[in-house]
Amino acid sequence: MSPESIALAGSQAVLALVGVAVGGAKVTHQEDQVQNFQRFGYPQWFRILTGLIEIGAGLALLAGLVWLSEFTVAGGILLSSVMVGAVATHVRTGDPLSKTAVPAILFAVTAGLLIIRDVTIPL
Repeated sequence: MSPESIALAGSQAVLALVGVAVGGAKVTHQEDQVQNFQRFGYPQWFRILTGLIEIGAGLALLAGLVWLSEFTVAGGILLSSVMVGAVATHVRTGDPLSKTAVPAILFAVTAGLLIIRDVTIPL
C-alpha cells in the first residue's frame, strides 16, 4: 500500500469518525448542540435529523473503506451537504470565522476525498 493510499484511507477514516462524533453529540442532546440549534432558529427535531444524517454519513464512509466504494460516494455527498448547510447557517447568524471555518474545512476535505478517489455518481 502506497503512502498516498494510506493517507487517503486515513483521511476518510478521520472524516467518518468526525461525522459519527458530531452527529452523536446532536442526537444525545449535548447542551451546546441544543443551544446552538435554538440560537440558529431551528427546531430541535432538525438537530436530531442532522445528527442522524451525520452519523449515517460517517458510517457510510467507514463502510466505503471496507466494502464498496459506493458507500464512500453516499457518505461523502451526505457529509459535504450537511457541511454546506452548516457554513450557510454560521454565515447567516453572523458567527465568527472560527466557527464557520470548521464546517468549511470539513466540506473541502470531503469534496477533495471524492475528487481524489475519482468517484463518479451513477446516474
